[in-house]
Amino acid sequence: MIIYYQFERLFQFARRIEDLMFTVAPEEIPFQLGLSKMDLRKMLKSSLSGVDKSITAMYKKLQKNLTSEELLPSLWDKCKKEFLDKYESFAQLVAKIYPTETIPSVAEMRDLLASM
Repeated sequence: MIIYYQFERLFQFARRIEDLMFTVAPEEIPFQLGLSKMDLRKMLKSSLSGVDKSITAMYKKLQKNLTSEELLPSLWDKCKKEFLDKYESFAQLVAKIYPTETIPSVAEMRDLLASM
């Protein structure tokens, strides 16, 4: 839940693409309202600029709401893994739908999370 709260726009964008893929050809999705390349860039800028701050906020929220300090490391690892899994599927969607757009790689995100 913490992951979705912190990166809500990113995952909502991915969800909209996934939903449209049932009815629209992948090459047509960038022409849909709210899913253009410009919309992708705006969403990435708002979601991933200061990603380190967002992840720190995610950690603090987890820490604040957790009653048992011993659970924090394992839950934090689970959150990081879940975020990376979600981000990886998002990266694959972007590569398929917007092949000319570049986003931070999964490896970059993994390195960023490992440093925290």
